[in-house]
Amino acid sequence: MSTGIVSLRTKFDNSDRGDAAMKIGLSSYSFRPLMQSGAMQIEDVFAWVGKHGGDHVELATLSVAPEGQDLQYQLIDDAEMLERLTGASGKSGVPLAGLCTSGNFIDDNERAFQLARLKRYVELCDKLGVRFLRHDVVPWSLRVTAPGQFEAAFPAIAQATHELAVHAGRYGVTTSVEDHGFFMNSSERIKRLLHAVNLPSFKLTVDIGNFLCVDENPLTGTRACLSDASFVHIKDFYVRQTAPGTDWLQTVGGQAIRGSVFGYGDLPVQSIIEDIVASGYDGFVSLEYEGNEPTQYGCEIGLKNAKAMFAAGGR
Repeated sequence: MSTGIVSLRTKFDNSDRGDAAMKIGLSSYSFRPLMQSGAMQIEDVFAWVGKHGGDHVELATLSVAPEGQDLQYQLIDDAEMLERLTGASGKSGVPLAGLCTSGNFIDDNERAFQLARLKRYVELCDKLGVRFLRHDVVPWSLRVTAPGQFEAAFPAIAQATHELAVHAGRYGVTTSVEDHGFFMNSSERIKRLLHAVNLPSFKLTVDIGNFLCVDENPLTGTRACLSDASFVHIKDFYVRQTAPGTDWLQTVGGQAIRGSVFGYGDLPVQSIIEDIVASGYDGFVSLEYEGNEPTQYGCEIGLKNAKAMFAAGGR
């Protein structure tokens, strides 16, 4: 399969420099409101990232899938979108760094379909020259509603995740689970899954902000997971004890959080970035902007703030 995807090896080969460089880009999810409204297309996302100095785009399939169909969507079967995606990368010179998609291993009736679907995403990654696939293992909104629910679900989730990682290893692709949503979240839970899978082709996508969804301290949660990270997501939130209005997300413990421009919220983002740098992590870092300020403003200021903080942290 010939693609227009910019080679990550070519663009980021540091072998002649004697050092490694972190790559700071954006997730396509950051632009989802404008993509939903039709104000931006995938081509515009790559062009915008290139114009504003981003190093890569990470594709969240939710941003290109038909509304409400991400759990069934197969990008590999969407020839038009694939052509546009590869063309956008080639024209802009901005690499596609990874794919993020949904998944559901908790439902007995869905598991086989989802596993087969995600194996095809692994194969698509290989065809595109993309080495990282982040996948969910349960629907984002699922919350624990009864004692023992997580324990009962864990073995089947771990088994399916292991099978997918075995498949990924054959293609040189690294799969990962993220601290995402309310069920498979917290540093303890995702590290437990990592231990159960126990394969070099399975790592963690560490989202510095999502620990808040289960009321874990973002600084300590990030610290606990960095050594096992294959990808890092950065974002910021406003945090309140109770929601002061609408458009706030309730955490498991009843706090209220709302996305902000990176650097404008309540997370200790400078300290977290210093920890990322100190850990020796030198891979991809994707900004996920999900605030209520205008999308392009939030992405532009957030990217500038992130770059400044990484520079100050010794990146």
